[in-house]
Amino acid sequence: MNEVSGVAKAVAQVKKRDHIWTHLIKILPKKLTPNHLSGFRLILAIPIIVLIIVHYNKTAGGLFLFAAVLDWLDGSMARIRNQITKFGAFLDPAADKAVNFAAFLGFLYTIKSDYYLYLVIPIIGIDLLLFLIATFKYSIVRWPHQLKLLHRKFEIKTNGANKFGKIKMVLQVIVLSFLLIFDPTTSFTLHAKYIHLPHHLTLLDLSFPLLIACLIFGLLSVKGHLRAIKILP
Repeated sequence: MNEVSGVAKAVAQVKKRDHIWTHLIKILPKKLTPNHLSGFRLILAIPIIVLIIVHYNKTAGGLFLFAAVLDWLDGSMARIRNQITKFGAFLDPAADKAVNFAAFLGFLYTIKSDYYLYLVIPIIGIDLLLFLIATFKYSIVRWPHQLKLLHRKFEIKTNGANKFGKIKMVLQVIVLSFLLIFDPTTSFTLHAKYIHLPHHLTLLDLSFPLLIACLIFGLLSVKGHLRAIKILP
């Protein structure tokens, strides 16, 4: 029977941007872990989608930005306190996907736009696929002996988000924040200054190329995650 091998325990490597949170992290209770913050972000997906459905978009936008800040904070906390865990590597992206899914799903319910729909559905599908890949990678590390049933050896070369996934996440935060906080169907007044722009240019129109970029970087992220899973002979 073949065995399953996983990745070695992650070693925290503090990044320059983490120092922004140094003073805050010092005063936070020791009992509060990065996984607690990720779990709280996961819960925030519920009020975000409810607020969008009842047309409190600005409040939902504030919660969405708060969740994005917590996403930055929990990663920095994990590295500074050396609290990186295998479960955290799964929970953190799961919370990201849930919050983004809630925001996107809320818009599919409230905004009647075909081309927005045709872009959002594939992005949600990619997020779901990334979640399934993250679940499989976590299973390889967490339950190696149970995976003997697959009669294969697996090795994870890298864990966590790749650069394409991070770019996609930043773009989605930008797009969703603006679409939530501002009215996406209101015409911009940019054409008054730049006469070559369309007279009915809306925030929804401006989000179109960014959504395409999210789709492209999402596909590249999926490719990177799949390449990180190596099937051994």
